[in-house]
Amino acid sequence: MRIWRFTLNPLGTNTYVVSDDEGAGLIIDPSSPDMTSVLELIEQEKLQIQQIVNTHCHFDHVLGNEELRVKLGVPLRIHERELPLLENAPKQALDWLDIVVTTEQPDGFFVDGEELLIGKLRFTVLETPGHSPGGVCFYHATENVLFSGDTLFAGTVGRTDLPGADGSQLLVSLKTKLWPLPDQTKVYPGHEEDTTIGEERSLNPYFHFA
Repeated sequence: MRIWRFTLNPLGTNTYVVSDDEGAGLIIDPSSPDMTSVLELIEQEKLQIQQIVNTHCHFDHVLGNEELRVKLGVPLRIHERELPLLENAPKQALDWLDIVVTTEQPDGFFVDGEELLIGKLRFTVLETPGHSPGGVCFYHATENVLFSGDTLFAGTVGRTDLPGADGSQLLVSLKTKLWPLPDQTKVYPGHEEDTTIGEERSLNPYFHFA
């Protein structure tokens, strides 16, 4: 698995490009209305992007959805409970960052536990609501890699004071979906730096369930 990270907007949101060794790939959380750097990488590495996916649809994670969907001609998928957030993202982007973007209906929805197949890569979709109503993480078991969106960060978790958030639900998601993962699982979050499940098990005050 090859992973590239781009941090593209004033809120420090991470966009990930992920591919197998033959170039089949996906894009996670396009975070800027100008995705030139991502498109240049795709051309340079000769990647065949198959899907665009959102871990959740707060506006800072979806700003580049439409540019990439149009230019790459690939589908966009989200969790169905994130649809109201996606529809409200243009207003939020304008209010928070004075950025004008448009959002369209996604091409499909995730369900908990489904397999997301991208070339040789096989991810499991983990439904992890709490930071948002339909947040998901993408877990690759054989590579021990988790793309956690805003569910889990190094040393903390996603905010639960936003509309549609639920702190109790987030703790359930952490306990039932992420706590059981192996210590060596590398976590690529929606903001800030990488971590591991083992590090969070030891140090994160929100991640103590033993």
